[in-house]
Amino acid sequence: MKQHPTLSTMRHAFRWMNAGIMICGFIGFGFMLGALEQITRLMPDNEDLWSYRPRVGTEIYSTEVQKDGTEAHTLLARVYNENREPVELQQIPEQMVQATIAIEDRRFYEHRGVSPRDMARAAYIDITHKSAEQGASTITQQLVRNLWLTKKKTWDRKLKEAVLALQMERKYSKDEIMEMYLNQVCYGHGVFGVKAAAKMYYGKNPEQLTLAECALLAGLPQWPVGYSPYRYPDRCQKRRDSVLAWMEREGFINAQQRAQAKQVPVKEGLQPPQEQTVVATHAPHFTNLVLRELCDQYGYDAVYQGGLRVYTTLDVRLQKAAEEELTEGVEDLRSSGNIEGGLNGQGAMCCVEVKTGRVLAMVGGVGPYEKVQYNRAAPGGPRYGRQPGSSFKPYIWAAALENGYGPESVFSGDPITIQLGPGQTWSPKNYTPHQGGNYTLRWALAQSVNLVSVRIVQKLTPGAVQRLAARVLDIPRERLRPVLAMALGTSELSPMEQAAGYCAFANGGLRPTRRLIRRIEDYEGKVVVSYEPEMARVLRAATATSMLSMLGTVVESGTGRRARACGLPCGGKTGTTNGERDVWFVGFTPDLSTAVWVGNDNNAQMHGASGGGLCAPVWADFTRRATEILGVKGNFPEGEGARAEREEQPARETTDNFVTICVQTGLRATRFCPVTKEMALKKGQAPPGYCTVHGEAGRNTEPGAGGDDDHGVTAVVCPSSGLLATPYCPASIVRRYSHGDAPAGYCTVHGPSRSGDGHGGDGADRPRRGRSEEGGGGQSSSRSEERKKPSEGDRGNGGGPPGLD
Repeated sequence: MKQHPTLSTMRHAFRWMNAGIMICGFIGFGFMLGALEQITRLMPDNEDLWSYRPRVGTEIYSTEVQKDGTEAHTLLARVYNENREPVELQQIPEQMVQATIAIEDRRFYEHRGVSPRDMARAAYIDITHKSAEQGASTITQQLVRNLWLTKKKTWDRKLKEAVLALQMERKYSKDEIMEMYLNQVCYGHGVFGVKAAAKMYYGKNPEQLTLAECALLAGLPQWPVGYSPYRYPDRCQKRRDSVLAWMEREGFINAQQRAQAKQVPVKEGLQPPQEQTVVATHAPHFTNLVLRELCDQYGYDAVYQGGLRVYTTLDVRLQKAAEEELTEGVEDLRSSGNIEGGLNGQGAMCCVEVKTGRVLAMVGGVGPYEKVQYNRAAPGGPRYGRQPGSSFKPYIWAAALENGYGPESVFSGDPITIQLGPGQTWSPKNYTPHQGGNYTLRWALAQSVNLVSVRIVQKLTPGAVQRLAARVLDIPRERLRPVLAMALGTSELSPMEQAAGYCAFANGGLRPTRRLIRRIEDYEGKVVVSYEPEMARVLRAATATSMLSMLGTVVESGTGRRARACGLPCGGKTGTTNGERDVWFVGFTPDLSTAVWVGNDNNAQMHGASGGGLCAPVWADFTRRATEILGVKGNFPEGEGARAEREEQPARETTDNFVTICVQTGLRATRFCPVTKEMALKKGQAPPGYCTVHGEAGRNTEPGAGGDDDHGVTAVVCPSSGLLATPYCPASIVRRYSHGDAPAGYCTVHGPSRSGDGHGGDGADRPRRGRSEEGGGGQSSSRSEERKKPSEGDRGNGGGPPGLD
C-alpha cells in the first residue's frame, strides 16, 4: 500500500527531531558534567569545611605580675581587617535570630540549603528583565558565598553556591549554620559579626540588644552602606520597620511589640562610628610598636586575620604612673617656659626591667594620641631618636675601663685644640672655666667634664668606643658615627635603647635582650612562641662594678643629685645637648632602668634646661611609685671593681705662668688628687711643692717631679705615618721625643677623603666649634621642691660641636 507523502515527511521530521534531542541531551549532559567537575575543583576540601573558622583580628594584652607571682591581663588593643569577635549562638538574643530569618530566609528551617521555589521566582524575574537583578539566596548560600565565593551575580557563581550550600547542610546543623552566619556577615562600617556590630553601634554585648536594635542590625547585611544609620537614617528606618513587619507576619512578635519598636528613634543609643583597623585602649605608642614587630615577624595577614592573642611585657599600673608623672612634669615645663607651650614641648619615657629586658612602660609623647602619634620613646629609622648628650658618656667610660683604665685614673680637663687637617681645628669646651685641671674618671663623670670625655675617645680611638657602645646598646655599629665628637653624644638614640643599655651597668655586665612580648597564642589558645629572658655578656664584671659605683657618685654628689629623691639605691647620668635642645636622665635601681627625655619637637632651644633639673625629678617620682607597685627590692651585684693597668697619663698641659694645684691642700697637684684647678704664678714666684695627702700610702709619687718635662716632649702620633695623629687615624700611640725631634706635621695617610677604619666621610661628621653638654638647672614649677630648685651641679659642662639636627 502506498504511503501518504505527508505521513512520510512527518516520519522523517520526527526522526530528525529525536536525533537532535538526543544529541542536545548528550551535549547538555556533558556540559553539566564538565561544569560540575570545574566546580568540584574550586570547592574547598571537606577538611576546610570541617575546620571552619572566621577571620578574626588579633588582641594585644598587658601582663601585670602581682606580688604573689600570679599574672593579670588587660586588653590593650584589637587589630583587624574585619572587626569581628566570635560569639556562640546561646549568647545571641532569640529576637536577633528571628529578625534575621524574617528578612533574609523565612524558610531557613525547612529547606536543605537551597530553595527551588525561590530560585525559580528569581530566575523568572531575571529572564524577563534580561539581567541578574533578583536574588534568592538562602542564609546557607550567603554564608558559603562570604566564605569561599565572590559577590558577582553570575549563573556560574549561583551554581557553585548551590552545590556548596547543599554540602554545608550535610556537614552542619541549622543552629551551627546560623551561628556561623551571624559571626561572618558584614554589618557595615568595617564590623563583621553580630557581637562586633552590637559593640560598635550600641556599645553593648549582643544579649543586651532590644527588639528595635535587633531589627535594625538584621536589616543591614543586605546593603550595609546604603542602610547605614549614620549616613542614611531615613532609609535605615524604613528598612528596620520592614524587618519588624516581617517578624509580625511570621509570628515572631505581636502587633503591640511591633508598634513599640517602631516608635524608637533610629539614632537612639547609637555610638560614634569607629572604622579604624587598630583600636587601642591603653598605651597606644607601645601597642603600635608591638604591632610593627608582629607584622615584621609573622606578616600582615596573620596579624590582622589570624586571631592571635599577644601577651606583652607592659604593666598597665606602671604605664599609668609613667603617663601621670611625665605629663605633670612636661606640663610644668610648658607653663614655666622651660620648653615651648602646646604640643611642641614634649617628653618621652621608657622603663625596662633590669633582669629581663622587658619593657614595662613606654610613653611616646604627652598629649592626645591623635595629635602626638609620633613615638619619641622608640621612633625607629631613619631617625632613631634624639642626641643623648652626656648620657652617652657612661659607654665611653666603660670603654676606658675595658681598655686598662680604672675609676681613679687621671685625665686632664684643660683646654685643648685638636688639629683635624690643614687649616681645620676643633676646640671643644667645658661648660664652665673652673673645670680645668686633672680629674679622676670617677669625678669627671660625676661632674660631666667634656674635655675628659674628648681625651678618652682620643686615647682609645672613636672606633673602639663605637664598638663597645654598640654592643652595650644592642644596636648596629653604623648608628654611631666614629668621630671625636661622639665624646659629646652626637649620635641619635631612643629612650628605650638607653634604658636597656644601662641595664648592663646594674646587672654585672650582662645586657638583657629588649622584649616587648612575653608570649603569643593562636586562636585556640595554643602557645605559638614564648620569650624567656636572654642575657649577653657585654662588659667585664669588674668594669660593670666600677661603672655602678661611678654612676652612683653621679647621683650622690654629681649632676644627678635630684634623682636621690627616689629613696632607693640607684645610679644614673644626666645629659644636655648643644644649645639645650635635648635633656635626659637615664638611671637605674637594682630592678628598673628608666630613661626620660624632654625637648621641643621643632628642635628649638629650651630655657634653663638640664637633664638634672628637668628629667631627674620625673625619673625619681616614677621610680619610687613603680617600685612600690611591683613590691620589688633587689640588690646590686657585688664584686671587685676594675683596676688601672695602663701607666701612661695624659700630658700635663701647663704654661710658664700657670700650675695645677690640689684644691684640698693648695699644693701642686699629683695624678692622685681628686679635684684640681689652675693657679697663676706671679712673676718670679716658685711653684709650691707637690701634694703629700693624695697618693699611694701618702707618698709623693708624682712622675716627673724632678723635672721630667725638661727632658723632652710627649706627642700623640699615628703609628702608620709617624706624624701627629688626627681623629681619622685608626690607631694612635704616645711617644716622648727630645726637644726639636717631635714631628711637626699631621698625618696625611688617614683623612676624610681616604679610607681608614671607616673614619672617612664627606666632612659632615667633622667636629665643629660650639657649646655643648650639661646646660643649667631649669626653673620649673612642680608639686615637688626637687623640681623647683636647680642643682648647682646640673651645669656640669659644655663645649663641643653642635649636634647634627
